[in-house]
Amino acid sequence: MRRSSPWSLALVYGVLWVGAVVMAFPFYWMLATSLKSPQEAQQARPVWLPERLKVANWQAAWNLGTQVGSSWWGGFGAQENLTLRVYTPPGKPPEVSIPSPPGAFSDPRSEQTQIETTYQGDHWAIRFTNQSGENFRTLPAVILISKEYPTYRPELPPDAIRSSGEYWRLEFVNVAPGLLGYIFHNYREAWYAARFERYFFNSFFTAGLQVLGGLLLAVMAAFALARIPFPGRQWVFGLILATLMIPGEVLLIPNYVLLARLDWIDTYYALIVPWLASVFGIFLLRQFYLSLPQDLFDAARIDGASYWTQMFRIALPLSIPGLVTYGIFTFLGAYNALLWPLIVTNSPEMRTVQLGLQVFIGEAGSDYGALMAASTVSILPIIIGYFIAQKQFIQGVARSGIK
Repeated sequence: MRRSSPWSLALVYGVLWVGAVVMAFPFYWMLATSLKSPQEAQQARPVWLPERLKVANWQAAWNLGTQVGSSWWGGFGAQENLTLRVYTPPGKPPEVSIPSPPGAFSDPRSEQTQIETTYQGDHWAIRFTNQSGENFRTLPAVILISKEYPTYRPELPPDAIRSSGEYWRLEFVNVAPGLLGYIFHNYREAWYAARFERYFFNSFFTAGLQVLGGLLLAVMAAFALARIPFPGRQWVFGLILATLMIPGEVLLIPNYVLLARLDWIDTYYALIVPWLASVFGIFLLRQFYLSLPQDLFDAARIDGASYWTQMFRIALPLSIPGLVTYGIFTFLGAYNALLWPLIVTNSPEMRTVQLGLQVFIGEAGSDYGALMAASTVSILPIIIGYFIAQKQFIQGVARSGIK
């Protein structure tokens, strides 16, 4: 056998590395965007390294959080004081305000926060005092710096810089972040933006029951088609495979009408029951059962084992890789479903994770940072599950007859 030359091996590995980088780039971009400020996420020029990942800014975030009591997560507690420094030459004092959220009639942070501005040596010291009895998770701020200044440098980089007449408008989503509150600001705000704990429960609950119910039905149907001889078995299998040619979109209206007549709309039944039977699962497990030695089943029949015994004591223990493979595919399909939950659910309590991501998309624009943060969290269970079951997944695909 002729050995490959080092140059050909280097070329092969180079192509594989390039392919790996290309495939991994969307995931890096999603992760990077989840750590960006609103301006970084929306500007046309791509930002490869967000400001929040620069180590030089972490000390400032830590110090600002320390002033209000939490070096890690920050916040703006009742009767707390916070001082933000802006380094500039002497000149016109900056104008500082606390913006209110869009659509809010009032905001206690803007109404009950006292702001004092003094010049100290080489910087403006902007002091925020919480005069209310409430604790706030974040403290947004807008600082207007006169364009007469040749240079200016805030202690903490602003999340957006805009031109506003004679001023530079510096926008901060939180001037009391703390270290982790600064780096993972989008993740924190995404979690509080909607009831994601409920959305995750719905997704895991419906996907888990689809996997368990689908496995039970697929195992029985596949074993019968693979190991139980009965008249017309091949015709039945061919008819089942023929249903794969029916587009799923064609079944949406009939399924919806049926569920509406059963009064199952906006219930877990609507999310689970229509997808329990899987033609792909039946085909996958049937091919797996056909690969098992016939001698095992012949010996079991000689010992008087029924078909139920053969299925549970012989076929199932030997088909773990196939079951794991089918379970992964079923879980992915159920967990990532968007169209069907959108059709059959009405109340926020029944939303799944994929529907919950729509919270960050509105008429006023999309909050890409929070959206990518929520998307990153939503795919973590899939990635973790794949790495845990990677060995069984590969064995199941290799032994099921799928090439």
